[in-house]
Amino acid sequence: MKYSNHKKNFPDDILVYIEEFDKRNKTVLFDFYDSNEFAMFSEYSNASLNIEKPTMILLKDYYGKNIQENTYYSIKRETITNWWENGFMDEYENSLLIAYSINLSNFNFGEEIFDHSVSVNNDFESSHLICGKWNIDDLLFDLKGHIKVNVRNVGQGNWNEIIRDDTFLLVYDCGTNVDAKPSEIRTLIDQSNANYRNDKPVFILSHWDKDHYHCLLGMTDKELTFFSKYIFRNDIPNLTSRKLYSRIRNVKDYQDIYAIRAENRIPKVRITSLTPLNDTTDQIVLYNSQYHKDRNISGLVLSLKTAKSSVIFSGDCQYLQLSQFVLPHLNYNHEHFLIVPHHGGKAGKFIYHNPGSMRFKQAIISVGKNSYKHPDKIYLSCLNTDFDSTETTLTTKTDILINL
Repeated sequence: MKYSNHKKNFPDDILVYIEEFDKRNKTVLFDFYDSNEFAMFSEYSNASLNIEKPTMILLKDYYGKNIQENTYYSIKRETITNWWENGFMDEYENSLLIAYSINLSNFNFGEEIFDHSVSVNNDFESSHLICGKWNIDDLLFDLKGHIKVNVRNVGQGNWNEIIRDDTFLLVYDCGTNVDAKPSEIRTLIDQSNANYRNDKPVFILSHWDKDHYHCLLGMTDKELTFFSKYIFRNDIPNLTSRKLYSRIRNVKDYQDIYAIRAENRIPKVRITSLTPLNDTTDQIVLYNSQYHKDRNISGLVLSLKTAKSSVIFSGDCQYLQLSQFVLPHLNYNHEHFLIVPHHGGKAGKFIYHNPGSMRFKQAIISVGKNSYKHPDKIYLSCLNTDFDSTETTLTTKTDILINL
């Protein structure tokens, strides 16, 4: 259903965004489309919700219909009132993401919680789209010196750094696991604060997924200024990411924010392509994906190359995307390192073809303890076959440094 029709026909419904649906563990994590939906939820539930604090809602013991992640759904007013009146809602403590948990073990699932899905992708609803520069030609990186890549040990999340000699040039993602405590996030931030304050690296967010930006939520406004530039996907899906972007926009000039719109997708073409946003002869190349409902495969991918080595920063995209649209630009005699997509989890069929001249040196997986059984055994087997070695932050329990 289109957003305009939803608002016209169901004005009292709450519009939420499904962040995570864990069928195995019977949990759903959702956030609100915007502050208006959040205010309505607060009114219906009589909960002491504060928009300046976490806003996501965690459902436990969910036995309703299957729902899709990265999708907007409508929830009836009566459902929310029922949760509050029956004492299902508990304040969730010690989180930068989650405000309340709702225990549904005694909830009657005779009527579905998520009434219908809603599409906001139309010409009349654009409040979820942010403004910013889109041309990255003015981004120049001095890579003369000893180049290193640091895959930070952040648990079930992603946080990568490109370093020249002792200078931090670029940070790709800044996340950690969903259940990380604020004190744990503060420790991660403090470990990098001095370097970022002095060096002012560029920040690139692969996509608006909580485990890729979670640590940004824990930064002060002053710490957010330590990044010289921000590069985002221009489509911000929920209230948490809206609030984060608003904080960044308040402390950074418009000229320091790049809002990259997804490429238009070609109908009936199955693969979501990646297009370089700068010259592929550059040492650092940023790739933009086509639009896809699944934000994992519709993000920003990065490649880095030197005379003897290359690294792909994959976010949560699929192997086939990398194989078809990035690896061909790295076809020279060198050692190749892959920061594995999606923490070693679901990333499409394992298709990662060597274009001919490169040596697959090492696959690095940023992963922590999780309920998804990441890294997947099938992917691990394929990676171990194709690469000289495979290493995970879960086993090393430390950052993994790649010397190029």
